[in-house]
Amino acid sequence: MGRIGWIDEFKGFVLLLVCLYHVEQSFSYAQMGTLHLSALRMSAFFFISGMLFSTRRFPDFKSYLVHKTRVLLIPYILLSLLFLALDPVIYNFDLFPKAPRMTVMNIRPEIAGVWDYIYWNLAKIFIAGKSSIGSGPLWFVFTLYSVSLMFYGVQWVAIHFFSQTRKEMPHQVRHDNKKAEKTESVSKLFIAVFAIISLAGGWFLYKNHIRLPLGIERDLTVLFFFACGWLSKDPIRNTLCGKGKKGIPWSLAVATSFTAFILYAAFEVPDPNFSIMNNILGKSLPIFIASSFFGIAGLVTAFVAADKIPNIAPIRTVKGILRNISRNALVILAVHWYILLVMRLLFRSTFNQPGIAYLSIAIVTAGVIAAIPLFRCKLYKLLGKQPASVRESLNIRD
Repeated sequence: MGRIGWIDEFKGFVLLLVCLYHVEQSFSYAQMGTLHLSALRMSAFFFISGMLFSTRRFPDFKSYLVHKTRVLLIPYILLSLLFLALDPVIYNFDLFPKAPRMTVMNIRPEIAGVWDYIYWNLAKIFIAGKSSIGSGPLWFVFTLYSVSLMFYGVQWVAIHFFSQTRKEMPHQVRHDNKKAEKTESVSKLFIAVFAIISLAGGWFLYKNHIRLPLGIERDLTVLFFFACGWLSKDPIRNTLCGKGKKGIPWSLAVATSFTAFILYAAFEVPDPNFSIMNNILGKSLPIFIASSFFGIAGLVTAFVAADKIPNIAPIRTVKGILRNISRNALVILAVHWYILLVMRLLFRSTFNQPGIAYLSIAIVTAGVIAAIPLFRCKLYKLLGKQPASVRESLNIRD
């Protein structure tokens, strides 16, 4: 399946929100209200990733595992180690008190020197699955890797036990009779029930302050959104994205998006401690679920509506930028955080002032734009990608 424009734009927009949130985290005077979007950012990212889940190109689990390891796990490890090696604290340990706090599976380590710092960063990468301090947001990449493999297993069980053609994967299942449709419905019901159980497990571990190796508690939580994205793929494609009479009118999509965002605002409870990465999910599970899904619904319908707008120059440019952000997500996730880390360690007092703090956005943007061609043209093996030219890496026209 080729790239779907509005989904790339959706992913690019959510990634942009993540970057702006990290700016606000780093400099308190750069207030943009992104704290109010905590309940939807990463939930939306995993939801849309679930929509894109497919085994069509992979005849068996081994081929799927090899592919995901190449494009997710290996880049996670290599980029985590690269930005650990570039961490200013390693070269000037006096900066350590200014660095982000480190927690590894409920352990707040006593770090007395550089070697302790390196040791616990390696523990974060390989034991907690949360990347190094120098590339913090890459936890998402490792979690996406884990959850993709978990969902493959869940789907295999559903197909093996409930599908009419047990030995075939989902894209091979026949849909030529009512029996096939019924077994497919039962299979999807199993996946839905498993997703709910998984969320309950993640919530239980959160409430009991249990942290497991490789972020398994986090995996259980986000598997719910990943599965919901996969289950929503056909309804969204057939109801929202259909052409002509098969799709909903543009005005209805806009109204639905507007209503969903109003409901999101009504349910959302801002919490500075909320973190999908740390599986800290707020005080109420129903509020967490409701706010997440209203936010996701608002974003999905907003981008579906935007996809129906005539592709005139200003709109085409914005869409192109968001698609480019999506295509370069690995680079942007790591580099924007590293730039903010350096600014936080070396220049916090300079930039964390009223008005001046917003200059950090321009600095991060310039740094990321410069880094994209470097990684895509020269360091592409770290990303598990093929080399690209400078023009291709920064292209916003396609």
